[in-house]
Amino acid sequence: MQLTFRDVENAFEIEEETLYQWLNSRGMPAIKANDQYYFNSVEVLEWALKNRVSLTTGALKLCEKTRQGQDIITPALMRGGVYFGLKGALREEILGKVLDLLPLPNHVQRQPLKEMLLSREQVGTTGIGNGIAIPHVKHPVVLAGMEPIIGVFFLEKTVDFSTLNDEGVHTLFVILSSSFKWHLSLLSRLAFCLQDEGVKAALKHRANREEILAAFQVAESKASKIS
Repeated sequence: MQLTFRDVENAFEIEEETLYQWLNSRGMPAIKANDQYYFNSVEVLEWALKNRVSLTTGALKLCEKTRQGQDIITPALMRGGVYFGLKGALREEILGKVLDLLPLPNHVQRQPLKEMLLSREQVGTTGIGNGIAIPHVKHPVVLAGMEPIIGVFFLEKTVDFSTLNDEGVHTLFVILSSSFKWHLSLLSRLAFCLQDEGVKAALKHRANREEILAAFQVAESKASKIS
């Protein structure tokens, strides 16, 4: 599904003349046919990220709509949320605060879930290097009936997650899903996206929520083409 001129104009909440300026002076990608402009949602997001254009919620939702059913990471991130400046000195403390912030269904008990996350860390660290850890439960079936979520947490200070090189962790991607199949799919797709230069840059600079989600949407579009 291609986006029209009006789709982009409304999504970015801009005037017609601004969009013409983006097209004519700033190299916004588009195809012109029969005197009409058509846009690819992923190309538009990638251009916006590179050109530091302010991203609106509408722009992200429009991209999500055009790629419905193709992405799994981005919808999970939108459900889980992006959080900044999480305070805490110990892994146990951090995981407790993470669960307080995540929008979990009422039937999910947070204290037992915290114990499961800690139990998983004791089996082996979820740190993957570069200051990133991916906490998750060993048996996702306990979360039956819940849509997959991924919460992104930027820590105020690095925290010891017992990584192999004793590197402190400053960023968490907390994965919660209701099945092993979903869990493995999310973990695999997340690993791919974390190698993307746009995602790396957004995480390194602790970009805002919209920019982080857009970076993952662009990266995930590349993963969809490979898989």
